[in-house]
Amino acid sequence: MTTIPFGRGPQKDPLLAQASGLPQEIAPARDLWPGIETRLAAPSRAMPRRIRWPLALAAGFLVASISALLTWGLLRDPGPNAGETMLAQNPATQPALLPVRYGPNSALGAVQLKARDDLLRQFRKQFAALPPETREIVAKNLAIIQHAADEIDAALGLDPASGLLNGLLFSTYQKELELYSRVVAAGDDRARRT
Repeated sequence: MTTIPFGRGPQKDPLLAQASGLPQEIAPARDLWPGIETRLAAPSRAMPRRIRWPLALAAGFLVASISALLTWGLLRDPGPNAGETMLAQNPATQPALLPVRYGPNSALGAVQLKARDDLLRQFRKQFAALPPETREIVAKNLAIIQHAADEIDAALGLDPASGLLNGLLFSTYQKELELYSRVVAAGDDRARRT
């Protein structure tokens, strides 16, 4: 190997002069290849890949199951205010269903609320004809939506410019309309069958 000397050469640098006096190649004291060859031929002690795949699949399933159980537990108990709009089993004692209240911080306009009120009129007609169990479920869902709207409105009071909170509020509004639409559609289906 030839090097191009920059600056001080071996004649001027004592360390380089000593290094140039070292031998260019050194043969190993013994032949290392037989030991390397036996280690390559020996069976691997590592776990085979096909055993790792089921373990990874089982771990993923476990994580998904725990996540689903936690989500179910959180959604099952919506909070202490969720029972406010719970309806009694007897239709004669049921209070009038009120639409979800969106607080002063919401960005919902008159157009959205008017569309909701139109759908709410149809919903109230169909709601009375629902079986008691279904009415109870619908009332619980409306209570959850109301609770979410209240929490979002409180958060919007602290951060009115939050795009995330405004998106959540609009999504809550859409869930309310979706619930009304499902009840109206179910009533229309029952009317067509009879």
